[in-house]
Order: sequence, then C-alpha cells, then structure tokens
Amino acid sequence: MTWPDFVVIVLCIALGLVESKRGFVVAFFDMIGCVLIVEISGSTYQRFVSPSMSYAGAYVMCVVIGIVVIGALTTVLQRQTRMDIGSFDNSLAGALGIVCALILSHAMYGAVILAEPRGMQSAVYQGSAFAGQIYELRTWHSFMGFMGRVGTADVAK
Repeated sequence: MTWPDFVVIVLCIALGLVESKRGFVVAFFDMIGCVLIVEISGSTYQRFVSPSMSYAGAYVMCVVIGIVVIGALTTVLQRQTRMDIGSFDNSLAGALGIVCALILSHAMYGAVILAEPRGMQSAVYQGSAFAGQIYELRTWHSFMGFMGRVGTADVAK
C-alpha cells in the first residue's frame, strides 16, 4: 500500500461521517457535484498550466475550487431547507458520502499520475492496492462486459 491508499481510507471514513450528519438530499447533490467537478476539471485543467504551475497542480486547483463551490452551495441548501427522507436518511447519506470519497479519490489518482514523470508506471501507482479499482475502474468494466454477454451464451447444453 502506498500513501494514496491511506488517503482513500481516511477520505471514505471522513466523508461518510460528514454526509451522514448533513442528510441524504444534501449528500445526493454533493455526489452529483463531485461527478461534474471531476469531469469538468479533467477537460479544463490544461488551460491553467503555466511555468509556475504543473499539470498536476492545475488539475488539483480545478478540483479544489469546484469542491469548495459545491460545498458552499449545498451548505446554503441545507440551511435554507431541512429535507429528511425518513429513518434511513443518515445511513443512505453516509453511503453517498463514501461514493463521493471514491469519486474524489479517482481525481487524486489522476493528480498522482500527472505529477509522476512515469505516470501509471510509477512506483506510487503500481504499489497501490486501490488504484486499479478506483482509477481504472477494473471491476466496473468487468461487470459491464459480463452484462453485455448476458443472454448471448447458450447455457442449456
């Protein structure tokens, strides 16, 4: 395990606890915001690269600014309205907090790859226990490949 793996664990625990206190609706909007921020940052960070800022620094700057904006907007939403979906509100919000942490971990692994000269061949990335699952989404791609084959195999033989 490398240092990004420990950051993933701490981030999952911290965001799971924070979102469970904020509620499901706010956690849902946080999750949607995290997805949008990671996608937007991935396509716009190169515009901010300068001699004083690297690719990794520009990417992290875009993600952090986006997360601060989303956090401020959802905090205003939480203070203006109190929405509760019932008895499972806190537990579902905690699960969404863990999903947000995994999305942000995906961005962190992207920054690690940008910061390392060898990219995905670096020791930090290769020694990571979670990098293949979080950044490359190996399980997701395997599951989608399996679902694409459902119904095409003849299992009655």
